[in-house]
Amino acid sequence: MVNKKKIFLSLMLIFSLILAGCGSQRKLLLLNWGEYINEDLITKFEIEHNAQVVLSLADSNELFYSKIKSGTTAYDLVIPSDYMIEKMMSKDLLQEIDYTKLTNLTDDNQFMDGVLQIQSKMVEGNEKYAIPYFWGTFGLMYNKNKPGLEESVTTYGWDAYFKPELRPSNTKVGMYNVPRYVYAAAMFYLNQSPNEYSETKLSQAQEALLKANINEWGTDTLKKGIVSNNLDLAFVYTGDFLDMLYLKLDDGNKLENIAFDIHIPDQTMAFMDAFVIPKKARHVDLAHEFINFFLNPENAYENASVVGYATPLKKSYEMITSYQGSDEWLNAWAYANKKYYPVYENGFFKGTPLKNLSSEALDKINQMVNKVKIR
Repeated sequence: MVNKKKIFLSLMLIFSLILAGCGSQRKLLLLNWGEYINEDLITKFEIEHNAQVVLSLADSNELFYSKIKSGTTAYDLVIPSDYMIEKMMSKDLLQEIDYTKLTNLTDDNQFMDGVLQIQSKMVEGNEKYAIPYFWGTFGLMYNKNKPGLEESVTTYGWDAYFKPELRPSNTKVGMYNVPRYVYAAAMFYLNQSPNEYSETKLSQAQEALLKANINEWGTDTLKKGIVSNNLDLAFVYTGDFLDMLYLKLDDGNKLENIAFDIHIPDQTMAFMDAFVIPKKARHVDLAHEFINFFLNPENAYENASVVGYATPLKKSYEMITSYQGSDEWLNAWAYANKKYYPVYENGFFKGTPLKNLSSEALDKINQMVNKVKIR
């Protein structure tokens, strides 16, 4: 005869142990961009480190800053971009990284040359506070189905984007809806630095943007608009383009049949998003464990395979680009990384990372962009 009381007590004990286990879990509060992490890796980290990762999202560097500055939520890790890292450093909102806890960063597992060059052009001392997460460039994504557009973009670059007379008639143009990026794009077209500001430069940028006849202002909507033939040309992250490329490959499409591509001008934006630990973080050791987890080459490889942006680690990049086999997707992934994130012999990489501008300059840039939008 089954002893129901013993079974009940055993189940209660198991349930109590489960509750105790859940109660002992450490909690990591992570603030990140949307669709910017492999969630299977979060689960893997939680299991391996007996932790719970609470993921919050923001859609701009400026929102990252306001959330960290307000301190309403004590985030343990945030993943902002280069110029916002500079601003957070200047406002004393970050704490230094303890490199002794990053055991996966070894002599044979280092950052790519392009990443190191971006860091070298950022504010001095940023390496003390920021660990590269993803990096890359911006480019001009275009619809290959629009007759004459590919030739126009690859021949004239920024001129094709800003001068309607140099592109096919009725070309629908999209601009990334972040005023700092908008100003940078105009400065590249004008052969000027995106990190310098003056009233004269602002006026020149406004004139150029008005003449460009921009049809749509968006973020993720731009890449999707081109793929769906609702847009023809847009200024986007190279990673946004690759994200859509990989989706097409996942669906079984051949590279040669994909009807969109990206042109990366010699003068363009380069960026580095990085892990930073806010001053008010409460789980600093766990934050280091999470960073170290993503410095594992295999994990970085898996993360890049889902997100679509460029891995910061040489070892992971080599894992991607050295593939030789019958898997069409892996072959295409290798091809895309070698084509759009090449390793140059002289170490040169395309792009200029953005620096922080004064609050007054940013306010005036925002006002200028709003005027262009409602023209």
